[in-house]
Amino acid sequence: MRLTRAGLEDVLASLAEVLERYGVDLDLEGDEELALVESPSGSLSFELRGFLPDAHQPPRSVLELREVWQPTGSGVLDRREYAYELLDHERGYRGAFHLHDRDWFADRFDVVVHEHCEQPIGTAPCDHVAGHPVRDGFQAAELLMAIWVDPVVLDCVTLPCLDEQR
Repeated sequence: MRLTRAGLEDVLASLAEVLERYGVDLDLEGDEELALVESPSGSLSFELRGFLPDAHQPPRSVLELREVWQPTGSGVLDRREYAYELLDHERGYRGAFHLHDRDWFADRFDVVVHEHCEQPIGTAPCDHVAGHPVRDGFQAAELLMAIWVDPVVLDCVTLPCLDEQR
């Protein structure tokens, strides 16, 4: 996925709006928090973190969308990393879609994306679950919200572990 800086700023604002429509209470302290962060190397990143409207509290369930974008030249950015996560405290479940450490994952598992599944939180059948690429933060929000509202909690033991595929 490639965008300009202005395009990425638009995506960030639109993602925040989508999460709020889902009822996510964004963890922001004003509009200045809804901004891209530039690293010394020139990469841009963002993190949207919010609390889900749980029936029982505390702790409240959390949805996080994080991305890192790298300049490729001519004002174009390439998404290099993502971490989309759900911490469902009420049901003791963590689900995540990750793309990071591309070279290590490609060398170790012949893939660059993976998932995490924990139930209870902190207990997983394996460190990394096989997964499919997530198109963008919008698809991630849709997938994670579908997991959160599903009355049946995903059974992590049924998912294929990357460690067993080699």
